[in-house]
Amino acid sequence: MASLQRKGDAWYCQFLYLGKRHTFTVGPVPESEALQWKARCEHLLTRIKQGLLEVPPGVPIADFILFDGKPPVDPALAARKQTVLHELTEAYLDTHGNGAIESNTLTTARIHLAHIQATLGKRFLLSGLTLGRLQDHIKRRQDDVSPVTIKKEIDTFRSAWNWALRMKWVEQPFPSSGLVYPKTDEKLPFMTTAEIKRRIRAGADEGALWECLYLDAKEIRSLLTHVKARKAPAWVYPMLASAAYTGARRSELVRARMEDVDLKSGVLTIREKKRARGSRTTRRVPISAPLAAVLKEWMSRRSAGPNLFAASDRTLSVQAVQKAFGRVLKDSKWSAIKGWNVLRHSFISACAAKGIDQRFIDEWVGHCSEAMRLRYRHLYPSVQAAAISRVFT
Repeated sequence: MASLQRKGDAWYCQFLYLGKRHTFTVGPVPESEALQWKARCEHLLTRIKQGLLEVPPGVPIADFILFDGKPPVDPALAARKQTVLHELTEAYLDTHGNGAIESNTLTTARIHLAHIQATLGKRFLLSGLTLGRLQDHIKRRQDDVSPVTIKKEIDTFRSAWNWALRMKWVEQPFPSSGLVYPKTDEKLPFMTTAEIKRRIRAGADEGALWECLYLDAKEIRSLLTHVKARKAPAWVYPMLASAAYTGARRSELVRARMEDVDLKSGVLTIREKKRARGSRTTRRVPISAPLAAVLKEWMSRRSAGPNLFAASDRTLSVQAVQKAFGRVLKDSKWSAIKGWNVLRHSFISACAAKGIDQRFIDEWVGHCSEAMRLRYRHLYPSVQAAAISRVFT
């Protein structure tokens, strides 16, 4: 909606566009003519909102209204096409689909950007992005998902925006400074199955608690025995064992190759993608005796091809691996396990429970944030006991 103001003999028309207030001078005209200008302004703004009109690049919106939607345009500016959100989304995903980021990360980015589009609209002009429009997205999503998820959506949009900035598709920096997110809860520490069940009986949120599950060494052996006995593709058992005994991520095991296993030296090389942006890095994890036995048996009978884990000669997809994980645990006492990350948590927690040096754990599992460390630090029983004994003798 537009409004009129009169100062002295002249009329002025004010209106909102992309969250900002704009004004143009109507001049010393009769009130009836000023009202016609107001109606014309509202009509043009409606047509812009409907996508029936487009403001040319470099033309101030006030000039666009003042010239009745037909302002004089600098030919150099007219040659530049304003980018809309849908174009940025598709171009960003297409460019980074060349292996620059993992396939599952790319899928997540597509989901995040789809939620951004649901707030702003596919035809939203990037030149109109403001802090207020981003805050609108937070407000729309806060009743449906956690603040952490909303922040990840904004972060994905920021990454796409910064790429567009380098490509000269946008000119202004991403306007996220000052965004206000709902308060979030710190994640609970990792817990055993028994502790989770006690909390559930006490009325705690079952879904959130199973996200905190870690298995002790005895449970890991029991889980692997169950998996080995189930009917499943041949690669499932050795791949699960590798995750449980090294803390490797699901996507890292999908990328594993035969040459990465050195049973003589007792080392598994993990191919990373998350530790360094824009480069492929590796880390080395010692192969324990139980894992060495599993890998030796598996490598003696696996199909030909470079991949350590594969379905015949086909490279496994992350989606296929996740589905197989769900099927092999279905209708068993292990069905509450949410995903492969539980095995990573279990490896880290098992190491912590034995008092393994934190530097070794970090080196073996790769990226490990301070927030993650806090979730399993309470599992250092011998270290903590020694510390408290020095205080109270």
